[in-house]
Amino acid sequence: MVLSVEGELVPEAATPIECGTIQLSRVQGGYRDMLRRYTVLVDDAPAGRIGRGQTLRLDVPPGAHRLQLKISWCTSPSLTAEVESGKSVYFTCSPGGDASDALAAVTVNAGSYIALWQTPDPV
Repeated sequence: MVLSVEGELVPEAATPIECGTIQLSRVQGGYRDMLRRYTVLVDDAPAGRIGRGQTLRLDVPPGAHRLQLKISWCTSPSLTAEVESGKSVYFTCSPGGDASDALAAVTVNAGSYIALWQTPDPV
């Protein structure tokens, strides 16, 4: 508790938690999934959705975080985001292939339906 100007006790403001940022960009091109958004999972919990040509910024506590994308029953491979306090890590995603190979992608390759990779700089 701290003393206010009027002499009343008021609770102290909570100390802000230092965070880092995961920045995920989805490429603009391609026809597959052009009208659909991917669900972004951080540590297996939904953290947002990303559409074609969009960028999503997620504030997370420092440390290692599991990043994965999902659409229906199909996913991307999961990657580890090593986030430092006050810094950003950058990832890019896109459909994992062309519209012509979508049938194989939703069956035998459902775990790599979405391509996900880390980049050194923002896209």
